[in-house]
Amino acid sequence: LHPLLDPELRSQYGPVSKIVFFDNVKSCVIKGKRKKQSLRLMPNSKLCTVHTQNGNMFVVHAAVRGTLMEWNQRLEDDPNLLTRSPDQAFVAIVKPTTDDDEKIFSECVAEI
Repeated sequence: LHPLLDPELRSQYGPVSKIVFFDNVKSCVIKGKRKKQSLRLMPNSKLCTVHTQNGNMFVVHAAVRGTLMEWNQRLEDDPNLLTRSPDQAFVAIVKPTTDDDEKIFSECVAEI
């Protein structure tokens, strides 16, 4: 669990003050049935930065190889949605390029 989502650790970092998505994510064309023009992501691709009132900054990576299907624009307007309703506050939806669950899991665990 990320420290910002852990109620016990969150107080060390302060409340989320803003979330800034990188320009390549914001300008990505996400349309059509197969999302052919969508952004292709690698596990280390940066999606956004999360800033806290205490001056901390966290970079959020894609964590898996895949295609960006959607990014959550609501987080820019309401950054505290991330900690207030983490079950509703997704950062992005990434469709993995493989159906191999073992490979997907190994990429995610490598990022932690």
